[in-house]
Amino acid sequence: MANKTLIFSIALNGYQWIYKKELDSHKNYANKNGYDYQAITRPYFSSLGVECCWLKLTLMRTALLAGYQHVVFIDADAMVKHNCPAIETLFIDNKYIYMAKGYSNRFNSGVLIVRNKTEVIDWLTRVIDSRILTVANKNSVGWGENGHIIELSQNCPFIQEIDQRWNNTYDNNMADFIHHKNCGPLRTNLIDNFLHKLIFCLSYRILTLTKSFKLLNKKNIFDNKLDNETDKIITIYPHFTSNKYD
Repeated sequence: MANKTLIFSIALNGYQWIYKKELDSHKNYANKNGYDYQAITRPYFSSLGVECCWLKLTLMRTALLAGYQHVVFIDADAMVKHNCPAIETLFIDNKYIYMAKGYSNRFNSGVLIVRNKTEVIDWLTRVIDSRILTVANKNSVGWGENGHIIELSQNCPFIQEIDQRWNNTYDNNMADFIHHKNCGPLRTNLIDNFLHKLIFCLSYRILTLTKSFKLLNKKNIFDNKLDNETDKIITIYPHFTSNKYD
């Protein structure tokens, strides 16, 4: 019988090397609980640049359509602690998407837990389809998919806010389950901070040099590159389409 739960991470454009320890913690957590795990580390450099974060949504939707009953995305720079409970401990009736709020008191999509429901697939599609739209200033994070997730999560009846221990982005003293450096207060190591910013800037530059950074006014980057890169990753990592859970 195929596994019913998939945990995955995306670590491209150099992040696969600087966050190896964190990725290992994701794999260890998955193995401990009997989940499938996949770290997306290829293609080594994504032409999507910093906008490769949108891949988490297209790949998550693909995994749900393939039959996984639960899918979990964890950012590459998040460390899963040994005390992290199984995701099933979170589940409650009529709630299908689980996220914690970050240091800005808005949902942080660095840890995204979903159950296989029609409502979830429809919601993911709405977020993906909103990618060329501008979000309200109060929801914007400046780039990526997180602002769109914040906007489309408001008043959504099947989304459940979870304890911040599941995605701690701000408190070094918290007895957390997942310690997420993100771009916030927890990123205090000078070398780590420098490498993160360097890779971010290079990834942004990739987007600029390929003349693809047209998020707000043109569809080209997402209608073509996002779909093409999703297809490429699915070919490299068949986990996302081969699971058929009975």
